[in-house]
Amino acid sequence: MTVLPSRPSLENLKKQAKSLLHAHQHGDPAVCEILRHLRRFTKATPDEILSAPVMLAEVQYALAQDYGFTSWRALKQYIEQTDPRRFLHVFCVEIPALALRESGVPGTVMLWLDPLIEGPAPSDVTEEEWLALRARQLAEIFPTPAQAMQALRNMDRQLAEFSEYQEVVLWFDACLYDQIVLCRQLDWFSRWTLGHTRLSLICIGEYPGKPVFQGLGELTNEQLAGLLPDRHTVTAEEIRLGVAAWQAYRSPDPTAIEHLLAGETAPLPYLAPALRKHLERFPSVRNGVNRLEQEILELVANGQGRLYEQLFFHLSDLEQPAYFGLEYLRHQLEALCAGPHPLLTQTLDTAYTLTLDGEAVLQDRADWITLNGIDRWLGGVHLHGPQGEWRWNAQQQRLARVI
Repeated sequence: MTVLPSRPSLENLKKQAKSLLHAHQHGDPAVCEILRHLRRFTKATPDEILSAPVMLAEVQYALAQDYGFTSWRALKQYIEQTDPRRFLHVFCVEIPALALRESGVPGTVMLWLDPLIEGPAPSDVTEEEWLALRARQLAEIFPTPAQAMQALRNMDRQLAEFSEYQEVVLWFDACLYDQIVLCRQLDWFSRWTLGHTRLSLICIGEYPGKPVFQGLGELTNEQLAGLLPDRHTVTAEEIRLGVAAWQAYRSPDPTAIEHLLAGETAPLPYLAPALRKHLERFPSVRNGVNRLEQEILELVANGQGRLYEQLFFHLSDLEQPAYFGLEYLRHQLEALCAGPHPLLTQTLDTAYTLTLDGEAVLQDRADWITLNGIDRWLGGVHLHGPQGEWRWNAQQQRLARVI
């Protein structure tokens, strides 16, 4: 019996089977030892084996037997379960990425670290300028900008190795955070010729038995692995919509998103709700705070979310599906506690309370941007100055330009 290589390749074994068939057709007696695994050749002479017709499926079966497997199918399944080049799994959240690594699903798991809903994402920059901007956004993850930039380069480099895999599987949730990263990846892959590599997508917004589903991070190792058979090949329509959405998100004119939403978005069913939620991140025409900030002020005022953890859980329910983690929320709370006219203050017991300005803003008697000014990026839009150029009109469900 022949021993499999430490890292067997199904493609190499297919080639080996074809070479054995070719050798048989040309009367090479060296092939007879392997073909004797076929029952009809167990006691046959080399001449009898070489003169008999043989099909490729029979050679594959004999080869699998020679390697100690009951069938070619069993050999194939073994390799697919152990071959790190079978799949490249792409996640943008750490918890499900780690769970899939532990689940026994074959392949390599990579984590996309760049939180594209945070910080600048302008379209009118070079690749090097983009990397520098995004590296600064990763300052809390990496000790230095140089390390952050290297991490960004490594992520794209790992994606660029897709041709070494049989299949790339994109794993994403329905939330805003995931949908923006998904569009970025679809845009990235649109510029490459995939060749023999299949590009697949797993994107869910619900799960059986979970009436309130917050994402892939809630699933067990076994539940995640069970999603793999439901993946589908990414379609041309999904690619086109992902490219258009990524361009609209990076546009300096946010009405590009409104124009996109006015068209057909069915190929990516969770994209439209996510982008609408993104538009609700613009300051309100009423009082200068966005939807999440308004919810924070209301929870604090009602005494439901005075503590950090309480706020997170209440907001996660309000923003179903939640697109933020604890770190993102911490930044929002720090912003509400900062500036010449903070809306929140934090007491010694780490509880949050409204300031007088916070009460005025909550009651629409004052405008947070007028009080403090603004310097914030939302995708490709840079809101800055004493007013900011764009506001969200919740009543009309559209953006309004401040002149």
